[in-house]
Amino acid sequence: MESRFANVATTVAYVGDSTCVGCHAASAEAYARHSMARSFHPWTPAVRVESTLVRALLNVPTGYAYRVVDSGGALYQVETRPGDAATPVHELRRRIDYVMGSGRLARTYFTEENGRLFQLPLTWYADHGWDFSPGYEVNNARFSRTLPDRCIACHSSYPQAAPHLEGKYPVLRPGIGCERCHGPGALHVQTRQASAAAGLAAGLAAAVRDTGARVPGGTFDSTIVNPARLPLDRRLDVCEQCHVHTSVAVLRERRKAFDFTPAGQLAAQYAFFKNGGDIDLVSHADRLRQSACFVASKDSSTPLECASCHNPHEPPPTKATRNQPCLSCHSGSSLATRVPAASRATHTPASDCVSCHMPVVKERTVPHGTFSDHWIRVPGRDTPRTTPPMLPIEPYFTRDRDGPEAARHGAMGKVVFAALANDGRVFDQAATELAPLLTRGADTPQAYFLLGVAHNQRGRSTEARDAFTRAAALDPRNPDILRALAQVTHRLGKTDDALALYVRALAVQPALAWVRAEYADVLQQDGQLDAAIREYRAALREQPSLATAHFTLGLALLAQQQIGEAGQALTEAVRLDPALAGALDALLDVQAKGSRVSNVQPLLSPATLVRAARATPGSLGVRVASPTAVQFTNTPPNGFVLVSAPDGTLLLAVPTGTGGSVTWDLRTGEGRPIGAGLYRAEVQARGGALMPGARSSAYFAIVRR
Repeated sequence: MESRFANVATTVAYVGDSTCVGCHAASAEAYARHSMARSFHPWTPAVRVESTLVRALLNVPTGYAYRVVDSGGALYQVETRPGDAATPVHELRRRIDYVMGSGRLARTYFTEENGRLFQLPLTWYADHGWDFSPGYEVNNARFSRTLPDRCIACHSSYPQAAPHLEGKYPVLRPGIGCERCHGPGALHVQTRQASAAAGLAAGLAAAVRDTGARVPGGTFDSTIVNPARLPLDRRLDVCEQCHVHTSVAVLRERRKAFDFTPAGQLAAQYAFFKNGGDIDLVSHADRLRQSACFVASKDSSTPLECASCHNPHEPPPTKATRNQPCLSCHSGSSLATRVPAASRATHTPASDCVSCHMPVVKERTVPHGTFSDHWIRVPGRDTPRTTPPMLPIEPYFTRDRDGPEAARHGAMGKVVFAALANDGRVFDQAATELAPLLTRGADTPQAYFLLGVAHNQRGRSTEARDAFTRAAALDPRNPDILRALAQVTHRLGKTDDALALYVRALAVQPALAWVRAEYADVLQQDGQLDAAIREYRAALREQPSLATAHFTLGLALLAQQQIGEAGQALTEAVRLDPALAGALDALLDVQAKGSRVSNVQPLLSPATLVRAARATPGSLGVRVASPTAVQFTNTPPNGFVLVSAPDGTLLLAVPTGTGGSVTWDLRTGEGRPIGAGLYRAEVQARGGALMPGARSSAYFAIVRR
């Protein structure tokens, strides 16, 4: 549907809330008191609500403990790993730079590194205090989880994003502002300023540049979106852009995270999928759609919708006033006739409708989080209107159930779900479904890319290369696609082609530090040590906290016999990530001739690690077994040792046989000697489950000279 509003029909700039305040002071003052206005902002002492945390919180799966300290008027989250003595074997601290969340429920935090934002492990919960950020108690990302575009898109009004680089925003506006619901404001501001300069009569003519769409009452100002002038579905889309949470969200082809604007169709931006029919309670708009009040009124002139109760241009309702929308339909007289006599005393105009019919419930995905459930119902009588689950995922929008692209987007959603759930069976299913739906000539680079991901995760390198090649042909300046193609091309033995692909990706976005470090890895494996060292150092200038790049830089320096500098790089790597200390116990000097390893021997670490954390007894180990092989120790029977790159890319699976120990000839799944670099071995027990606990994984490192 073509928009009647000119500010979203063409490219128009955003101007920021400060420009709106001059003419809309009253609305701005009221909105400033809403939680949405405080959804994201820099942390300063003036907005501090948090206490420090003296007694550390222990993350049991990883052994790291976290405190919050005040230093020089700033707050820091401090990570330690307790040792045998009072002094920890490890300490790392990151400053709190940004706050996400108004604080009504919680505030989570981000630290800035060279303009890039990374989430911190601890969140402040209003009714609890400090605890782990959502997801960290299960999968502790420490200080490496970047701020995704999908998150900031709902907590800030259209930041200026660095292309192809999540978490780095040259312009980052605090909070959800006016333009989030009204669209970009430059055209409106220019028109109003021209009106003031040209006089009232000319201004009125300019301000109501009617595009032909008429509404009751005559013409309207088409230079800025007024959500009240939109059809109900489009009004709901304005809210649902942030208030629908599904387990899987797939951007449509050629769409970016910040492309949605008010008056547009949210279904044209995303394909949303529920997991097994489930949807989070914080998907308030979806819960509202299940309500009998919404269903009964949606075709009327005054439907019950989000803005019926949440008007951002008015102060937030109090407990005494929040029931007024209910009384517009459920007056005292109607209640007297519809409610059983025994309940009439609690169903008066003065009663609190919300607390009973929209009960506060626990949200499973947010620790210490409770929300008013926006499914309005009679407790104990009504049931939610849900469809039977279509495992593993169920489409949210109608067009993804029965539209012409439904099958393709469904298969794409399964790839994303499989990646999140690490489910190989769904990868197989998704690839089988998606491949025949793709035709040459169709503009579907994202679909080809996800097909490549599915093949790649199942170890089908040739099929993955073909899919990534098609994606790159359709979208030749997409670094994610070029990187994926480079990885699989290198794995197939085409080193020169892989290097050229990395160069292309970095030409598009030079700040992709981890991609540059991978490029350096391939250079090192190709024997181009000077070039590799140069690229590692460039990557670390962009992202100094990239521990694996410090480590692999140390390996390259070690191969050049630059022992002092190698020790410094390796020491810094372990300071940033103590788990890498294990790789210094399994530091291997490997020599190869042709397709076979000719010699392997252990190397002494040049790193000055006085109190480095070492492997515990019974852990998976890596040691030299013979002049041409290594041995994995403490392995279970009838399982596998999975050998992967640090980013999780699987290189090969070594069967464990009867268990105890298994020998490996240091060749990859493609039959070539393993290259220089850092690697991770992980035990997979019978049945495909990764083994938990101390014996589950180990790092090792290869030096080639």
